[in-house]
Amino acid sequence: MLGFQSITAVTISGAFVFGMLLVLLESLRTMLAKRLNLSETRLDWLVAALNLTLIPMMPISGILCDDLGVKGVFLVGSLTTVLAVFALAMSTTTVRTVGAILLAGVGGACLSTASSVLMSKAFFPDNEPASQNLGNVFFGLGALVTPGLIITLFRRLDYRRAVGVVALLCLLPAFFAAFTEQSEFETIGGAAEWTAMLRNPIIWLAGLVFLLYGPLEGMLSSWATQYLTDRGFRARAAVWFLSGFWFMFLAARLVTALLQEQGDLPKNYSGAWLNVGLALAAAVFLGNMAGARTGTSGAVGLLLVGAVLGPIFPTLVGMLFVHFPHARGTAFGSMFAIGAVGNLVLPPLIGSYARRRTVQRALVIAMVIALLLALVALIFCLCLPLFRDQ
Repeated sequence: MLGFQSITAVTISGAFVFGMLLVLLESLRTMLAKRLNLSETRLDWLVAALNLTLIPMMPISGILCDDLGVKGVFLVGSLTTVLAVFALAMSTTTVRTVGAILLAGVGGACLSTASSVLMSKAFFPDNEPASQNLGNVFFGLGALVTPGLIITLFRRLDYRRAVGVVALLCLLPAFFAAFTEQSEFETIGGAAEWTAMLRNPIIWLAGLVFLLYGPLEGMLSSWATQYLTDRGFRARAAVWFLSGFWFMFLAARLVTALLQEQGDLPKNYSGAWLNVGLALAAAVFLGNMAGARTGTSGAVGLLLVGAVLGPIFPTLVGMLFVHFPHARGTAFGSMFAIGAVGNLVLPPLIGSYARRRTVQRALVIAMVIALLLALVALIFCLCLPLFRDQ
């Protein structure tokens, strides 16, 4: 059963702050444009700078978690994130802002990796998939809360003070970690040779699953409101349906975690087959959205896609940790770095097509990606037992 302890607060706060960090720049986009006098293209590059930094820093932070311990990496990640957000608040030039963003990427990578490694310790010991599904709810909550928080802060405060408040919130993980005993951070862990791990096909298959999954989530979050307004919904209704998408997304993770913990869904290698079914369902629902003739059917399709996409990533990470119990930080960081390439390449291509055609027609591409995701997830399932001892 789930028992609340100080390491639970540490893990939740770390996941929540990383979720905030992922959407912070988009939430500040309008203010940054005015403050730095930047064009839309340059703003896109600022946002991309954070994702680019995460690619090398994720495996580095993972290796450090396994070699030096999770607590140190967690504390460094939290304090670096605080420093980065404060620097973002004080920056008045593009160069300084880029420096703050790169620093945020370093801190965010440490927080994300350390929080992911701690999730089974914090939630359901000996049940990695359930722990990851529950823990990833807090990543999502951080991302959901941030835009509304930024709007509220800017109604009352100027730019520096508003972003400064966000920086103070980023201090919470370090505060909880400082008052948590070192023994609570102890995980199975263990050092691993990164080059040897990269020779394991499971890492590359997991990375490829993430590479295909990430653009699906990103496309729907970016283009859902446009899709719905094209289907005849008013802007306000479209925003509500987008909120419904994220509610279904996070609720599905929570329900999956509870089913996995209760034994209704398997927690061993056979649990990886869940992602095959979810990806196929996503392809079906995306196809229905692409061919929807009414706004209602399109909106229902969006909610259903949210429900089936939600558990895919945390279940993937859970299966990865089952396979690599002694080098989870290195495994997670390597998988994330491989998959992050998809988030850099595919969304701009899909977005360019959507702008030239329509979002509804671009959903056909998303459907194909979901089918490829199901295929790679199937290969991942079949290979897990074959490479168990590597």
